[in-house]
Amino acid sequence: MADIVTMAKAELTERGRADAAALAARAVSGEATDGELVEKQAMIPTWRARDFSGVPVGTPYQWEGMVYKLVQQHDATGNPGWTPDAVSALWAAVSVPGESGTAEDPITAERGMEYTYGRYYRDLEDALVYLCQRTGEAEGGKVVLQYLPHELVGQYFTLAEA
Repeated sequence: MADIVTMAKAELTERGRADAAALAARAVSGEATDGELVEKQAMIPTWRARDFSGVPVGTPYQWEGMVYKLVQQHDATGNPGWTPDAVSALWAAVSVPGESGTAEDPITAERGMEYTYGRYYRDLEDALVYLCQRTGEAEGGKVVLQYLPHELVGQYFTLAEA
């Protein structure tokens, strides 16, 4: 009986790994939405200081309750401080699903997230809404920023009309 339980646990573990790998592949290809990644966060591995040099860009990891996507391959083996929330050049926070980015339904801003030009964001530090825009950048373009909108007014954001 113990052998059957052991075999069943091994089978479930292998299925979980396969499902997690399939989700990561869909994230890399752009097929998995941010909402799906947040919904299936339990399947996403937790970040740890390791070599990400061979990891495909877009691979999701979780850290301190947030999901992040790899932006740039790197080796963090000897750099435990290169956590996803600390290095926006390497990681982009996944936005909360269900927020459309309109003035009526702004996206909740997070440090280290990928912002989209032409969308609206609510900054939780001052509870105001900002439009992401920058001279010379087309609407729909993206930028990863380690700062909140109120910290970059006039550079990447303008205060939305109240």
